[in-house]
Amino acid sequence: MKRTIVVLFLLTNITIAAPKDEFYPGAHYDPSIPTLEAITGHDWGARITSPADIERYMAALAERSPVVQTSSYGESWEGRKLNYLTISSEQNLGRLEQIREGIQNLAKAGLTGEEADRLIEQLPCVVLLAYGIHGNEISSPEAALLTAYHLAAVQGDALRDSILENCIVIIDPIQNPDGRDRFVSYFRQTRGPWPDGDPSAAEHNESWPGGRSNHYLFDMNRDWFALTQTETRARVRLFLEWFPQDFVDLHEMGGNATYYFPPPAKPWNPNLVDAQLDWLTTFGKNNAKWFDRMQFDYFTGEVFDSFYPGYGEGWPMFHGAIGMTYEQASVRGLVLEREDETTLLYREAIRHHFIASVSTLECASTNRQRLLKDFFAYRSSAIEQGRNNSIKEFILPTGSDANRTFKLVNLLLDQGIQVQRAKSEFQNNSTRNLNEVAPDENEFPQGTFVVSLAQPAGRLAKALLERHTPMGDEFIKEQIRRHEKRLRDQIYDITGWSLPILYDVECYTAKESSAGEFETLTVPVSREGGVQGDESKLAYLIPWNSNSAAKALALLNRRGIRVFSSDEPFVMNGITYPRGSLVVKVKDNPNDLHRQISEIASQAGVVVYSTDTAWVEKGVNLGSNNVVYLKRPKVAMVYGPPTRSSSVGATRYLFEREYEYPVTIIPTDRLRTADLARYNVLLFPDASQYSGGYSEFLGESGIGRLKQWIQDGGTLITWGETTRWLTGEKVGLLDTQREYKEQQEEEPKEKSEEKSSEKEKTSDEEIEPDRELPDFTPGALLRVSLDTEHWLAFGYDGQANVIVNSRRIFTPLKLDKGRNIATYLPESHLLLSGFTWEAARKQLANKAYLMYQQRGRGHVVAFAEDPNFRAFMDGLNLMFLNAVFFGPAH
Repeated sequence: MKRTIVVLFLLTNITIAAPKDEFYPGAHYDPSIPTLEAITGHDWGARITSPADIERYMAALAERSPVVQTSSYGESWEGRKLNYLTISSEQNLGRLEQIREGIQNLAKAGLTGEEADRLIEQLPCVVLLAYGIHGNEISSPEAALLTAYHLAAVQGDALRDSILENCIVIIDPIQNPDGRDRFVSYFRQTRGPWPDGDPSAAEHNESWPGGRSNHYLFDMNRDWFALTQTETRARVRLFLEWFPQDFVDLHEMGGNATYYFPPPAKPWNPNLVDAQLDWLTTFGKNNAKWFDRMQFDYFTGEVFDSFYPGYGEGWPMFHGAIGMTYEQASVRGLVLEREDETTLLYREAIRHHFIASVSTLECASTNRQRLLKDFFAYRSSAIEQGRNNSIKEFILPTGSDANRTFKLVNLLLDQGIQVQRAKSEFQNNSTRNLNEVAPDENEFPQGTFVVSLAQPAGRLAKALLERHTPMGDEFIKEQIRRHEKRLRDQIYDITGWSLPILYDVECYTAKESSAGEFETLTVPVSREGGVQGDESKLAYLIPWNSNSAAKALALLNRRGIRVFSSDEPFVMNGITYPRGSLVVKVKDNPNDLHRQISEIASQAGVVVYSTDTAWVEKGVNLGSNNVVYLKRPKVAMVYGPPTRSSSVGATRYLFEREYEYPVTIIPTDRLRTADLARYNVLLFPDASQYSGGYSEFLGESGIGRLKQWIQDGGTLITWGETTRWLTGEKVGLLDTQREYKEQQEEEPKEKSEEKSSEKEKTSDEEIEPDRELPDFTPGALLRVSLDTEHWLAFGYDGQANVIVNSRRIFTPLKLDKGRNIATYLPESHLLLSGFTWEAARKQLANKAYLMYQQRGRGHVVAFAEDPNFRAFMDGLNLMFLNAVFFGPAH
């Protein structure tokens, strides 16, 4: 009891304002520059500042300080402004546009060495400090404001003067305002009159989905090359406007840790250069100098690698920046009692990030010219390296789904990669198919896209387009050693991300540069959709072979237009229509159908064919029973625990933003009472593997209601751990099972006795587990074979690319139970990109990826993995939407 009284006494005093020099000993500040308290009513660390108050304080600083400017670079999904501060000397701010143009000239790498040297003499370096990408990592935005205040107000500080003279400091204080607002609201609702340091207290443990992610529940620290989120796209535009030489992404980690800064852990992406690793060590040593002086604990090199190019610190490095992640132990509130019997205060966490920010600026200021020179050298050497690479360029024909290829090309353009387009046919006899599935080609049509690696962003282009990025033999060898001892591996994120494989578009590598007539793209490319033929008196046809066709179907459904689909292929007027092709009959549709079809074709970028006859040259006629009416999908998705929030968010984003189709999100605690009859499609996203599935939310009666809903004609779609939940005895909706790791069969007794000398089992064999799950596959890209006669695989040519990021392996369904629509290829052809353990790869071969079971008049559609993972698996969109749009019709 006495201990509790003492703790409460200490905590009740937590909001007392800290002395102004506590954060930076000996500092004296200009009283004319407003403090945080003067604007918001609380000092740094006394409260968790809301996004609205952060914006207010930024505006106040810019209004009162001549060295601070505020600007906006975009908006979040929820409409909050994305603001940043530009801080430098008055002289630099007066020539800001000239400085930006100079940096752009260095980035273009078209200058001679002498021209570059003259420019470097005159230019400050650019440092971009980015805070709060995860909304519940709360200390860094406060540190951003403190850093800005310090640079604006500290007096008589030579370091500050040096920084303002030598640097353009760009501070993005709150990269994820939606997530932070979610966290702040939760924290204020759950805290009492004084903060509670108990780590089990509600204020430290957010309810689902938490504040880490943005509106669509994306981890935006994985989105830098996928550019799915509006915040990411805006951030990349800001980056490309300024091309900072130093980029720091400030985070938080577990509350019992200390502080992390570079150098990073292995593996190191081989498309980066040694000079960058040297710089990471230089910045790390400077941070260590400051932290040692302040007696702050820290660590380096143990976790947080620079391998995946979608990190906030990773992607900038492929443009020549020195990208760094800083991680502070999180308080997740105002005070936290830690396992080492110390107490971590919020203001201490803020101070650590603040000191790291100042240290970084000192190092950049001191090394201004070297940073600029190495930035120019990186961009210039990328051109030379591209000329000498064994792969000189990537070639992207428009392919069978032109808009999917166009989307990939635009994605490259949006992140500063140069793309050319052929103005006429050309040949290249040094090509090889990236997937090594289709035969090699050497003749390419007009309109084909070419991405040369001889460009300033060549290393980024290579990192995103190449089939596989190796982690290094030494690193793999160490992981195997750890794996044999059942130690946790050191692979931090996914290992395969090749964009042509993710998009499943045709792509070729070339050992020699293509010769021909090409134009460099300066604006996004798009396919003009429209109606071919006059206004129809009978029907309009849309081939089902593209994501654009799926978007057209979504738009048709939203307008209430009746649509049919053919389960069999047919040929009409010389055009082949594959299975799934859409038939929009004039009869029973609006009188202005032609106008509406034309608008939809333009919006979706799809070609629609007009016909006045149902006669076909081959295949089924339009009046066949194989041409089925597509009931409009009324889609609902489970929202809340135990679902993985990222899985919910990616799918919701896909519906609402990519295909513009509504989906109702139903909280899991409403499942027992929700009127399921309102919907004909239910989505149960991936769930936490520790949750036990949805049973506790549905209960026995709820599971019974779900089964009856399926029997009555509903389509249930699951993926990931939720698919495993279906196989349980209590649910029993999928007649398969998750497999355990295959054990080596024992040698027959007779055979072992024939050996000249008997050997007992080694100690390693004796301690092998009797039963364990398969090895985890860390985000590798694999190939599956498809049953294209089933409506779930309509639109595909027989194979597809998938991502596996789990240890789930499902036994294929027996023929009398259902159909295995997608199965992993044999081991020799299975792996496309990334890393897999040999045993897992062998066991995955020929196992089920997509399973289908009919239940009464309804369907169970079960994916082993998330087909919408991070919303960058564009090549799987059609497969997923087949389940949504075709399920209710069958």
